[in-house]
Amino acid sequence: MVFTMDSIFKRAIFIAFIIAINIIFVYTAYFYLAEFNQQMIVNYLIIIQILVLATFFVFRNYTTARVTQPKRLKNPRLQENAFQVADLLLKEFEYIQSTATQAMNDRHTMVNFFLFITAGVVSIIGSSVLKLSGEEFTPFKESFLIAIAFFLNIIGWLYFMHLIRLRQAWWSSAEAMNQIKEFYITNGRVPDDIARTAFLWDSRTVPRAGKKSNVFYYSAMVISFVSSAVLLFVSWLLSQNDAASGISSFGYILVVYHFVFQTFTYSLFLDYRAIR
Repeated sequence: MVFTMDSIFKRAIFIAFIIAINIIFVYTAYFYLAEFNQQMIVNYLIIIQILVLATFFVFRNYTTARVTQPKRLKNPRLQENAFQVADLLLKEFEYIQSTATQAMNDRHTMVNFFLFITAGVVSIIGSSVLKLSGEEFTPFKESFLIAIAFFLNIIGWLYFMHLIRLRQAWWSSAEAMNQIKEFYITNGRVPDDIARTAFLWDSRTVPRAGKKSNVFYYSAMVISFVSSAVLLFVSWLLSQNDAASGISSFGYILVVYHFVFQTFTYSLFLDYRAIR
């Protein structure tokens, strides 16, 4: 698929694009459109991107369990070769099932908590702006609002990465359950091809971790949208000078890039083949 990160080539193109676009941003912010005062946002974006990419390359191989091929007993129909670990496997299946459910519940709770924090911070910012409407907008007050907005964006990034990890945890649990099912199918009394018809999902049909159009992806996009809106507010604050009366087109481009980068970050982590 076009918008996936499931190959080294696609990841290399993505990183090359990031480097190229950031060079353009630095040149535009510091030389071509320096009067719009967007240098702080460009620096912030560069730092965030470095941290995200470093996290990917350091931890990409440690985010999930490895799937192994179940082995077949020599003669599973003989009583002496019957499972002595059946109860243990059933308990393991129940545990894995509960961890998958917990990942879903954590996603719901976390998104609600992030929206609650956002509402509180936006209320503070909104009341501050209203109070400042009839007062002098001093550099200290401007810096205070910018710091709050950046703080909320950082929180958004942490929650976004947390959602990615929860999706990885759900996928690991699903694959672990599939491996136990495969073991029972391989060593059961029912022929393998018939036994497999009882299960909708197995190791070949389970939804891939980076699949779009699911609750994890939509939750991640909500966080991305809110975080980008906060960055747009920072761009507006930084643009309040004689050169610009509002947000510049360059500021909008930076915010859109922030949203797009987060979208591809979701695929970067979840489409990596090593987690399969």
